[in-house]
Amino acid sequence: MKKLFVLLPALMVFVTGFGQLSDRENYDQHYKLGARPKAGDAALQFVIPIVNLTANNGSDAGTYAGNILSNGDLLTFKYYLTDANVVRAGLRIKTDNFSNSGTVADSSALTIPIDNLSEFMQKSVSREFNLAGGMEKHFTAKNVFDVYAGGELFFGLGKDRTVSNFDYRDGSRSYETRSTNTNILGFGLMTGFNIFVAELPISIGLEYGLTGKWIFGGKTKVSREETVGTEIATAEWVEQSEDFNGNADAHKYSSLGRRQFNMDTNNIIRLNIHIYFSSLQD
Repeated sequence: MKKLFVLLPALMVFVTGFGQLSDRENYDQHYKLGARPKAGDAALQFVIPIVNLTANNGSDAGTYAGNILSNGDLLTFKYYLTDANVVRAGLRIKTDNFSNSGTVADSSALTIPIDNLSEFMQKSVSREFNLAGGMEKHFTAKNVFDVYAGGELFFGLGKDRTVSNFDYRDGSRSYETRSTNTNILGFGLMTGFNIFVAELPISIGLEYGLTGKWIFGGKTKVSREETVGTEIATAEWVEQSEDFNGNADAHKYSSLGRRQFNMDTNNIIRLNIHIYFSSLQD
């Protein structure tokens, strides 16, 4: 009986509290589907390549892979000219230089000289410039997906140059210069969509389409000068690392023309992440 008297007050408190909860009105709050950018807004673009066929081998027509904060990725941006028209751009500038030179210690006093080399100079320069630019046309802003279509151009310049000069104590010398130029011109026609994340200035999307690419150059010009005694000999030729069939090519050519082109659908499929910000004052 005592237990019953203890349980009854507890039961009444529970029933009263439940009644208050059942009568409570929930707070009615509606969230926007997304914070769509407008004219004057810009975006940092991060690109994760799902399909990445961008090698400079003449058979992969992709223009550029992406920008996932890896070494050598393009810096990619977007700017909204209007609510529906967007300019996209990507940039990469690379340079890598190395040089060394010196005078070798004279060991001619030894019975067996250690080295006949007297002086040397070696230098290498590698430069690359890539520029991508294009336009996007965005369609209705009334649905969940921000659907767009667009096009882009890709332009690339690459140059590698090495100089190796060696002078010997007997008066002979060997000077060689190797230079490789590679130019790339590509284009793309693509379609894609973005989905905005709640009210955050962030979107995630997918993009794919048709791409094509020309590769000019990719051959190495070699210039060599050799001096032995009073005789001076010079020669120039052109080399390529691979022949028409993709095999190693050790031939030396007096002249060589080289050009590659490839076009295909879905050479690149990109997952895009955008972080938007306003370039205009509210």
